[in-house]
Amino acid sequence: MSDETQIFPESLTFTSKSFLNLLESIINRFGPAGETIVFQMGRENGVAYCHHLLATIDHHGLSLRELFDLVLRNASKVGWANMEIEEFNTQTGNIRIVLKDNAFRPFCIHRDLPQCFFLRGYLSGIMKELSNMDYMPSHSGCYAEGHEHCSIRLVASN
Repeated sequence: MSDETQIFPESLTFTSKSFLNLLESIINRFGPAGETIVFQMGRENGVAYCHHLLATIDHHGLSLRELFDLVLRNASKVGWANMEIEEFNTQTGNIRIVLKDNAFRPFCIHRDLPQCFFLRGYLSGIMKELSNMDYMPSHSGCYAEGHEHCSIRLVASN
């Protein structure tokens, strides 16, 4: 056995198709547990993305909504979806995000069921990082149900 240490690159690149196939394989193999795994992957990615972004930009003096909008606009450039805030009410604990050009659209339509577990986690992770509160997703609308765009409602959990 070698004493050499394996060094991993800073980042790994997947094609979007490869990544979506990986997520689909996890969900197909593990069912509801796979959905939870994919959600958690998205959540951790959302926390990390938000943390990194906030460390690189001046965001002092912005309200929570302005911060969330700033992060979503930057995250939209990554390619998961064009994300827009439709509702943002921290007093009631309700936030609704519309996902236009969602990368998971083909899977939603193919399965006739929402498949945005990763994006639900991703958005939940962003709000966790910004607010230090847990926001859990609640389904709002999906391509699979005939909606023009997917949307995700986040609800503050106690």
